[in-house]
Amino acid sequence: MRTFAIVMIVLVLIAVAAVGYGLFNTTLQVIGKDLQMFSATERPAEFEQLRTSVERNALIGTQLKNGQLKSAENYDYRVYTLRVKNNGLVAARMTEMQIAPLAQDVLYYGESGEVVIEPGKTRDIWCVLLTEGNTHDVRDIHVTYYLWGNPHEVKFTYDNTI
Repeated sequence: MRTFAIVMIVLVLIAVAAVGYGLFNTTLQVIGKDLQMFSATERPAEFEQLRTSVERNALIGTQLKNGQLKSAENYDYRVYTLRVKNNGLVAARMTEMQIAPLAQDVLYYGESGEVVIEPGKTRDIWCVLLTEGNTHDVRDIHVTYYLWGNPHEVKFTYDNTI
C-alpha cells in the first residue's frame, strides 16, 4: 500500500509539472530570419496578377489603401520571413502574420494555406508587403495563432538596422 501511495504521488507531480509547463509555454518564440526587397518591375507578371486581384476585389490578403494600383515602377515588394518555434505541448493552428502599416504601405498577403506549428517544432512563415514610394524596412508584425481554440498573439518588431 505504501508503494502504491508513493507511485501515485510521483504520477500526480508529473501530471502537475506537465500541465504547468503547458500553461507557461503558450507563447511562440519568434525570430526575424530574412527580409528580401525588390522592385515590382522585377516581377511584372506577379504584379499584374496582383493588380487584377485588386481591381476585381478578389485579393486574398489585406488591402491598406483603396483604389487601383498604378504602374509597377511606383512599388516595391518586401518579403518578411520569421522563424517561429512552438515550445508548448499543443499545436499552434492558423498561424499568420499581420503587419502594422505605415502611410506608404499598400497591401500585404501571406501564405494561402493553414499554417500549423506542431509542438516542439520550428517553422518559417512569410508575408509579402507592397509599398509605394520611399520607406524604411522597420515594421511591427503581429503573429496570431490558436491553441485549443483560443486566440493568442505575439508582437515582433522587425528591425534590420540593429
